[in-house]
Amino acid sequence: MLEARPARTTSGNRSSTDLPDVIPPTPPRPGPVGEDVGAPSRRQLLTAFVRERREPDRFSQALAAHSLSAFPFPLAGSRVIDLGAGRAHHRQLLRAAGAWVVAVDLDPALLGAEPSSFDDATTGPSLAADARSLPVATATVDGIFCSNLLEHTPRPLDVLDEAARVLRPGGWAWVSWTNWYSPWGGHEIAPFHYLGAERGLAVATRVRGAPRRVLPGRNLFPTHIGTVLRHLRSAGDYRILRATPRYYPSQSWILRVPGLREVATWNCLLLLERTARR
Repeated sequence: MLEARPARTTSGNRSSTDLPDVIPPTPPRPGPVGEDVGAPSRRQLLTAFVRERREPDRFSQALAAHSLSAFPFPLAGSRVIDLGAGRAHHRQLLRAAGAWVVAVDLDPALLGAEPSSFDDATTGPSLAADARSLPVATATVDGIFCSNLLEHTPRPLDVLDEAARVLRPGGWAWVSWTNWYSPWGGHEIAPFHYLGAERGLAVATRVRGAPRRVLPGRNLFPTHIGTVLRHLRSAGDYRILRATPRYYPSQSWILRVPGLREVATWNCLLLLERTARR
């Protein structure tokens, strides 16, 4: 049962307490995601990244295809929450692989960009809610997919704790974010973020003009790999299956070197398993 708990938020015409309480008896047909998606090559992904400021949707689509092409957890028939779902690129692929997906984003306008045909009891609803306080009952979710959300919330550790609450024991979490000291940590103000959030913003604004989408202190916050790893180990809610650079996972050794990992990882990917509840 995936039950809803009382909530203070709504999503379009759907109240967050109206979440379906069972997985549909016949979930969408699972498919070989790597084959169906057509995962981009590293060169294509890099090209899309270079053009991200001018063509953000193109990069998001390429990144989603890359992420789901070799997904490490079972999706068919799974109950999954897509945290920070945004404009549908990841959740459409998750659903195409047979998952029942609750798409969660703080901005209802982004959720509304998805065709309404996806927002039904067969594939899962869209929900405007805070990732730190999900209107979902405890231990009712099989998986959490969280791509590039943590750096956009002022309390990222609370997001991880809330994800642990709704996950069933043995459930999984796929979590990635752009760590602050990576070359792209400052997003639109990079590389001036190395001067600090406030000073970097001031310098970037003088040099290039004010950021148009992502503003430090408003929707971008320094999020460090060491801080996240220490919290996970201290809280004991997860077993860390793997910690690796998202874009070059063969170099996972970087995550074992404090200091270096904060700069060289670029985007950190964690594969987590929910431990038995204490």
